[in-house]
Amino acid sequence: MTQQAQTIAEALKTDPVYVTNAAKGEINDTLLQKAETKIDNLDFDVFVIVTGDEGADRDLLEQIKVFNGGEGSFIMIDTSTDLAVDYTFEDQHDLQMQVMDQLAVGHDQWSYSTPSETKLNMLLDLYADPQEAPKFESGQEAPGSEVQTVEGPSSTATLFLGGAVLVLALVVALIWFARSRRERVKAARTRRRFELPARLLDRVDDLQRKTLREGLSEDTTELAAEITQLQTQNLSTADAEGAERALDAYQMARSIVDDAEAERIDLAGAMVLLRQAGREIAEVKLHRATKRGAQKSGGSRASGSAKSAKNRGLPQSLCTVNPLHGEAQSNQLVSTERKGHLAGKSVRVPVCAGCLSDLQSGRELQWIFDGDRPYVEGRSVWAQTLFGAIGGDLVTALHRQGS
Repeated sequence: MTQQAQTIAEALKTDPVYVTNAAKGEINDTLLQKAETKIDNLDFDVFVIVTGDEGADRDLLEQIKVFNGGEGSFIMIDTSTDLAVDYTFEDQHDLQMQVMDQLAVGHDQWSYSTPSETKLNMLLDLYADPQEAPKFESGQEAPGSEVQTVEGPSSTATLFLGGAVLVLALVVALIWFARSRRERVKAARTRRRFELPARLLDRVDDLQRKTLREGLSEDTTELAAEITQLQTQNLSTADAEGAERALDAYQMARSIVDDAEAERIDLAGAMVLLRQAGREIAEVKLHRATKRGAQKSGGSRASGSAKSAKNRGLPQSLCTVNPLHGEAQSNQLVSTERKGHLAGKSVRVPVCAGCLSDLQSGRELQWIFDGDRPYVEGRSVWAQTLFGAIGGDLVTALHRQGS
C-alpha cells in the first residue's frame, strides 16, 4: 500500500485528479471532467483519487496526503457511492474549519445511495459557495445531585431515622429528576441534530436539482444520439415501435429537464423516463443482434421478452420508492396503507437494495417527497402511476395529464 500511496501522491503533484486502473472505464467521465473544472476555479488545492468499487480506503488516503506533502483537501471516491475526505492546512485554521463544515453540510444533503461522482460535485460546489453548517444545540446537562451531611446532636433514634428516610427520599427524587432531565435534553439534541433550518433545506433542494439537471442533460444528449442512429436503420415493425416508444419517453424527459421550474420529484420522473427510453433502445438492439442468423419473424422478440431483464443485460428499473436511490434489485410487495389515493392497497413494485432491507426489517420506507409529504400521498401523475410501475404507460399518462 505504501508504494501505491507514493505513486499516487507523486502523480497528484502534476494533476489534481488520479484515476486508478480499477476505476478506468467505470467512472462517469463527464461528471469527473465537471469536477476538474470546479477544482481549477477554487482558491485552495483539492486533490481527487478515484478507486474501484471496493470502497474508499481511508488508510491509503491518509498515506497519500502525507507523501504528497501539500496543503489542501484530499478526496477519495469509488465507482459506487463511497466518499472520504482528509485535509491539511498549516496555519489556516479558518479554512480548515470551512472544509470540515462543508463536509458536514454535504452529508446532510446527499443520501447513502447518491453516486460518488455526484457527491464529489456537490462537495466542490459547497467549497466554491460555502454554506452555514447546521447548528446542533448542546443541551445543558442537569447539575449533579449533592448530598449534604449536617452534623448535630440527635435527640432521639426516631428523629434520626425519620430524618434519614427524608434525606434518602430527597436524594432519590433528585437523581430521578436529573436523569429524566438529561434524557429529555439528549433526546432533544438528537432530534435537532437531524433537523435543518428551512433556509438550508431550500439550498439543499436547489443544489440537488442543479446536480440532477446537469446529469440528466448529459443522459438525454447520449440517448438522442442513440435514437437518431436507430432511426437511420431499416427496422422491423416491432423494432420501429420500440424506437418510437424510446423517442416518446426521451422527448418527455427532455421537456422536464428543460423546464426551469421542474421540481426535484419531476427530475426524478425524468430519470425514470430516460431509463425507460434506454431500455427500449436496448431491447431493439438485442432483438436485432439475436435476429441475425436466426429467425426473422417477430417470435424471437416476443419469447425473449419473457426472460428477465437482468439475464438479458437490459437496464434495470429504478427504485419506485425513490428513483434517486438508483437501480432496483427486486420486485417486492409494498403496502400503501394510509397513502393518498392508493390507501389500503398493496402493490408489487421494483425496489432498491436499501428499501428491500427496510421492508425486511419492518422499517418505514423512505419515499421521495413531493412538497412536504411522501409523493404517494399526493395526486400527481407520479403518485397515480408509482413512476410507471402501475397503471399502464407512463408517457401516455403524462400526455393525458398535460392535455
